[in-house]
Amino acid sequence: MKRSQSVSAKGNIPAKDESSESRQVKTDLFREEVCQVYDLLLESGMDPKEAIRKTRSALKAINYPFATYDNVMAKLRASGRLRKHRHMQSGDDTQE
Repeated sequence: MKRSQSVSAKGNIPAKDESSESRQVKTDLFREEVCQVYDLLLESGMDPKEAIRKTRSALKAINYPFATYDNVMAKLRASGRLRKHRHMQSGDDTQE
């Protein structure tokens, strides 16, 4: 029996798919939680930098294992929360 056949016969491939799906679900839940906490803090009038710190602290307090600064920042960036909203000016009124 070839090695590739024995791996297929054992059924190891579906187990990897299930774990990757589980990982994706956990990642999505973490992203939603990060964004929800961050948005609530911003709505309360908090400075964005302070809101990031408080978001990480809040998630650490409830024992999220991946509530590191880098992970929180990555999720906020990926969701578009850290982009500055630039207003395009249609014309300059200062020119004469």
